[in-house]
Amino acid sequence: MRNVIINHLDLCVGCNRCIRVCPIDEANVAWVEPNGKVKVRVDNDKCIACGLCLTVCHHHSRNYQDDTESFFNDLKIGTQISVFAAPAIRTNFHDYGQLLSLLRSMGVKKIYDVSLGADICTWAHIRYIQKNGPKPIISQPCPAIVNYILTHKNELLKHLSPIHSPMLCTAIFMQKYEKVETKIAALSPCVAKNYEFNASGYVDYNVTFKKIQEYLKHNRISMPMSSSGFDNYEAGLGSLYPMPGGLKECVEHYIGKSLRIDKSEGVDIVYKALDEYAKQPVSKLPVVFDVLNCLEGCNVGTGCEEHTDIFEINSKMDALRQAAIKEDNVAYMDELFKKFDETLRLEDFIRYYTPTPARATHVTQQDIDAAWTSLSKSTEVEKNFSCGACGCNTCLEMAIRVAKGVTVPASCPEKVQKDSDKEHAEAKVFLDNFLKSSEAVVNETNSIGCMIKDINEKMSEVTDAIYSYNQMITDIERISEKVSIISLNASVEAAKAGRHGLAFDVVAKEIRNLAQSSADSASRTKVAS
Repeated sequence: MRNVIINHLDLCVGCNRCIRVCPIDEANVAWVEPNGKVKVRVDNDKCIACGLCLTVCHHHSRNYQDDTESFFNDLKIGTQISVFAAPAIRTNFHDYGQLLSLLRSMGVKKIYDVSLGADICTWAHIRYIQKNGPKPIISQPCPAIVNYILTHKNELLKHLSPIHSPMLCTAIFMQKYEKVETKIAALSPCVAKNYEFNASGYVDYNVTFKKIQEYLKHNRISMPMSSSGFDNYEAGLGSLYPMPGGLKECVEHYIGKSLRIDKSEGVDIVYKALDEYAKQPVSKLPVVFDVLNCLEGCNVGTGCEEHTDIFEINSKMDALRQAAIKEDNVAYMDELFKKFDETLRLEDFIRYYTPTPARATHVTQQDIDAAWTSLSKSTEVEKNFSCGACGCNTCLEMAIRVAKGVTVPASCPEKVQKDSDKEHAEAKVFLDNFLKSSEAVVNETNSIGCMIKDINEKMSEVTDAIYSYNQMITDIERISEKVSIISLNASVEAAKAGRHGLAFDVVAKEIRNLAQSSADSASRTKVAS
């Protein structure tokens, strides 16, 4: 079974809205990416496809997939397909007959109304209770409820109604009694129906109302002017099933209020009610517990457009109710049940369940204590802050989720605020120290500046002295040069005097050597300017 709820994590901002509304504690997993951003993904092994995250995700990070594309593609290549339509089609399409006519023009062979399947479902419940006695059962038209029991609440499995949902009753009726041999597609208001169809094997496509509308709009397909109806014989009161308490109303229409039938709907309530149901003694339980995942029933299911006017829906449902309870229709519904008794076998509409328990994540008190530390919560006040912004009702729930590894401390706004305040305080201390250090550096820099100024002044004096010294050396070199010339001339004159000039020649050479030595010394000691 492919995953129904899908993530577009590039659009996720980690706002925790999906966590806040999800009835399953571990169905959403949060983590921190390397860039510090929090992301939340769905864990499809634990998700029951209640679909509420699809409604509350304003960033379009959550979407779902059904079989709409493959359904229309298969029709294009000539695949033989018949269709049944949920009763909610009446409130989701302005003229659903035009849609049925369009589908027939595309190649759909037969089209059945699930309202008839709902009547069969009502008949089967009544006959099952009459045959087996009024034992407590939980209705199962809603696949999200079934998913919850099969995956997370196996102790309720013994109470789960063995009667197939109206959609599956329709599919079974089509195949076993109408001899429909084509593939079967469901026009459905529910994203979770994929699970039910996959488990039973009777239905090949879950084509939701919302995806149909998106497909027609994207492909610019216009509705035909003509309208078409269904291929089955007239249904009774089954068209009321999409309303909250639809099963209850239908059963009570036939047998009155002789049996206690309770109802509950809406994600915020129904799963808590089922948890309470599991704790009750049998003596306190109703014979039928009519439950739906969606608050306004299947008319505003998870696979429907979200802008539907609930008052318009109720108006249409009431019109169907008033038409059904007219005297001539009441007689027809009685005849319908007689027809079911004569032609249908109860055993054909019995479902057998295979539990798929989710892997439980167990945590110890030590794990929770470590989570408290990671959340920077140590006092009772901090542990009971319970703002709810993390998606949990209480801080304890948050700590348990952190301990289980399905969320991160960064999702706690109070911790983020504390960390921010701490970083601010640390930054302020650093800045204060930096300013003090900067002031000291400035003072030292000024002192160094003064020292450099003095050095520059002294260097100027040294430069002047070096210049004077070099001038003296230059004068010495000039004197040495002149003395050397004079001594050379004296040697020449001494040579002319012969032996009388020998002594003078010796003196002249010594003077010349002295001049050369002075010039060499001056050259070695000359300072580069």
